[in-house]
Amino acid sequence: MHGAQRRKSGRTRGRQPLGVAERFNSANLLARLDSYAFQHAHNLIASLGRLYRSPASLMTIGVIAIVLSFPLSFSLVLKNAQQAIGGLEATSRMSVFLKPDISNENGQKLTGKLAQMPQILEARLITREAGLLEFEHYSGLGEALKSLDFNPLPVVITIQPRDALSSRAEVQKLIAELSALPEVDFVQADMEWLLKLQTLLGIMQRTLITLGVLLSLSVLFVVGNTVRLELHHRDHEILVTKLMGASNAFVRRPFLYTGLWFGLLGGLTALVLVGILAVIIQVPVHQLATLFGHELTLEFVSFSEAMLLLSLSALIGILGAWIVVESHLRRLRALGTS
Repeated sequence: MHGAQRRKSGRTRGRQPLGVAERFNSANLLARLDSYAFQHAHNLIASLGRLYRSPASLMTIGVIAIVLSFPLSFSLVLKNAQQAIGGLEATSRMSVFLKPDISNENGQKLTGKLAQMPQILEARLITREAGLLEFEHYSGLGEALKSLDFNPLPVVITIQPRDALSSRAEVQKLIAELSALPEVDFVQADMEWLLKLQTLLGIMQRTLITLGVLLSLSVLFVVGNTVRLELHHRDHEILVTKLMGASNAFVRRPFLYTGLWFGLLGGLTALVLVGILAVIIQVPVHQLATLFGHELTLEFVSFSEAMLLLSLSALIGILGAWIVVESHLRRLRALGTS
């Protein structure tokens, strides 16, 4: 019995050091996390303070903002152009002119058949009489038309295709099918110019991507050059820090936050500049759209697009700073300081 108690007591004593070690490791891990978070928060705020105290930083942020404003403005124009085309798409129709001997009744029957076709969203009949009244109203030749003994206009069916701007091949295929009908004289498509405009917008989208990449590289160079100058001014401080045993991550961290602030503040300033531009041109754009008989409300950058811009600009700033600092640290390693 005493042996069993000793064994039990021994197991109990054997477990106690393990529990103490676990608590020590847990406390040590929490302390490291707190220290890590404090260092990052300190560098984040300190780097912003250095930017605030440096007049040259405002110039750098302004340059970044102007550079980012170009692709952002181009994207805004493209976005509103696509919106305008979306509104014009509803007015893009085909006019199917029937042969002169086709009566209104036969035209009505053909209209019903066309409305059942899967490629057609809507089909509407314009009778001879309705067509003549419309022609008199818009042509100003009412007196001359009244002298005619007969109505020279044919029956017309106006068609609204489905997905009118999907592709040129689909539009041409539908025109060929309608032209092959025995009652049809010819088909006039009003959407060809919209297809050409859509192709132009596709070219503009690719141009926007290319412009964005090139200007992003420009921002990268601007941030890198600014961080390089700061590295030059703090070269002795960095050298002493490295001689005291500081890690590369410790040296690199404040400069990465500097790049972060450059990119983030530059992106915010670019959003403000483009917003001011949108307000300035809002009224002229609305007047121009009204002249073309189309209502257009100028759209600004959405919240998700703004967050994407800020994320990319901050990432570019961090990348530019990292490239320059890493090059500087490699130079220090080559000199044998680390």
